[in-house]
Amino acid sequence: MDFWRFHPVSNPSYFLVEGHFNFLLVGLSVLVAGFAAYAALVVLVQVWGVKVHKNKQLWLFFGSFVLGTGIWAMHFTGMLAFVMPMPMSYDPFLTFLSVFPAIIGAYFTLRRLSYKHFTLINIQLAALSLSLGISFMHFIGMEAMVLTGLMVYDLNLFITSLVFAHIQSSIAIALITIVHKNAQNRLSARLICAAVIGSAISGMHYTAMASVSFYFDQAVSPVTPQMSTQSLVLSLVITGIVAIFVATTVLMALIDKKLFLAEETAKASEIREKDILEQLADGWFVINDKGQIHQYNSAALAMFEYQARTLDDCTLDKLMPAISEQQLMPAILDKQSNIIGQTLALEGIKANGESFPIEVTFSKMTLMIDFKIMFNCVVRDISTRVRLENKLHHAMKLESVGQLASGIAHEINTPTQYVVDNTSFLQAAFANMLPAIQGCRDFFENRDIDGAEKVKDLLDKADFEFLSAEVPLAISQSLEGLTRISAIVGAMKSFSHPSRGRMQLTNITEAITTTLTVARSEWRNVAEVETNFDDSLPDIMCIRDEFNQVILNIIVNAAHAIAERLAKDKDDEKGKIIINTYRDDIDAIITIEDNGTGMTEKTLSRIFDPFYTTKGVGKGTGQGLSMAYKMIVEQHQGQLYAESVYGEGSIFTIQLPVKVQRAAPEQAARQAAEV
Repeated sequence: MDFWRFHPVSNPSYFLVEGHFNFLLVGLSVLVAGFAAYAALVVLVQVWGVKVHKNKQLWLFFGSFVLGTGIWAMHFTGMLAFVMPMPMSYDPFLTFLSVFPAIIGAYFTLRRLSYKHFTLINIQLAALSLSLGISFMHFIGMEAMVLTGLMVYDLNLFITSLVFAHIQSSIAIALITIVHKNAQNRLSARLICAAVIGSAISGMHYTAMASVSFYFDQAVSPVTPQMSTQSLVLSLVITGIVAIFVATTVLMALIDKKLFLAEETAKASEIREKDILEQLADGWFVINDKGQIHQYNSAALAMFEYQARTLDDCTLDKLMPAISEQQLMPAILDKQSNIIGQTLALEGIKANGESFPIEVTFSKMTLMIDFKIMFNCVVRDISTRVRLENKLHHAMKLESVGQLASGIAHEINTPTQYVVDNTSFLQAAFANMLPAIQGCRDFFENRDIDGAEKVKDLLDKADFEFLSAEVPLAISQSLEGLTRISAIVGAMKSFSHPSRGRMQLTNITEAITTTLTVARSEWRNVAEVETNFDDSLPDIMCIRDEFNQVILNIIVNAAHAIAERLAKDKDDEKGKIIINTYRDDIDAIITIEDNGTGMTEKTLSRIFDPFYTTKGVGKGTGQGLSMAYKMIVEQHQGQLYAESVYGEGSIFTIQLPVKVQRAAPEQAARQAAEV
């Protein structure tokens, strides 16, 4: 093997042999080069769009392999296209070795172009890498030819072929910059550039072939130059393999683009969702079926006053003692749960141990982490709302007392009036009796016979017979009036006694009786009240003043409904309010029935909605029954529902648990608000 084949052939036994090209295979070689060029352009487009360095390197390695093997395939096909009248074969090792310069040159070329700095010097360096790679591949491949003759190079043509290879490489690189700039018509630009680049790469090969000459020994019989079927088949196979490489490259590029777009979409979605979650005013947690916290937002940290990362791997019961793994278990087992999908009023615990009221909503996620079912937990701080509700509740209570004030004043004034009258009568009677008493005293002291007549006259003058009959009656009436006043004052004191949001054992019978007394002015002129109390009913844990308010609202509404019916029917007969209490298993039941106007289905369906009222403007706010429902259901864990027949009356039923397992969660805020 002689790499310096620039010496002339002086041996007269050798003569110059002229070969020729099979144009079918020449066309195939150009097609192969075009395929390789298109694959390289596809790879470059991918590299320009990839942001991850590791992925960019993988694409560069793959692209250099496809482009290098494509150039080598073009060269090998071009060599098969060259036909000479002498036996010719190829050394397998050198043939295999010749592919590496093409791959290495392609790598440095693509790497230089991947920077997207298309300055003149960068274009020339990329062109130099490509031309050197192709030239080394070409001449090593030429050395792989096994001949019975000699192969020599014309030095001038050899140098010219190298310069021409660099020029053609520069043209190819310049065309690649067009692909980068022409983003709108990238496919069409890519196809045109690939055809031109493929022609330029092929041109390098055939220019280099012009610099070589072959000499044949006259002692060897020449063969008829012809194209073998084996060479044609091999060329087609090589072309097919390169086409498969190109198709694979295009397919991988499409898949990678789809994956990249999907990844970018996923990242954008993740960023958007994270931003949404971070901007939420409510706290947000992701917990597993053991109650362990996996994720949370800034609002949750601020709400519970924890520092960043301090909630990692904590359990939710640290923040919400009422939530435990046992309560999550029904949802884990796909059974009906009393917490999933429900808005729960709970008590939250801050980092400093301070409690505050929260609203919590749990939802089951389809996502599983480490084979554990995950839950979404949205938390809202309702301290301000509870404080405002306290104020509203207090205002409503004052409003109720204000509305009852005139009636209560009348209730107190009536017994007070006859106590005053009877006291005046007793004062006058005592004044009349003093002379008679003094006369009796003198009579007993002097034992005067005429004194008896004087005493008798004094007693007759004082009207002793009348006083002896009327004074005991006046005293009895006065005591009855004072007892009545005392009862009203005691009822007012009991009714208005603040519970400060605390649960306490309450005698339901006494609470209802007290409320009836306070509200007597509302119902006494329009209805008779019948009570049927269960004496065996135990004291119940409740917020006393709020329970009184609920009973008052329902009784006043019943009285108004009866008054409306009486006015409509012009009926002088009073209506009736019936109050029953009894125990039903674990609950205490209170029913308040009236025979007022009743309610329509539409009214009944909205009776507990805030601000809904059937009364005229200025006669009701629509908050009474709404607040009553909230007090019974949310604060006392009970039930409040209504039944009604329009024109016949209504029945309100209050259902309270005899044993409350846990105090109302909003009590902490109520106490804090009052403090």
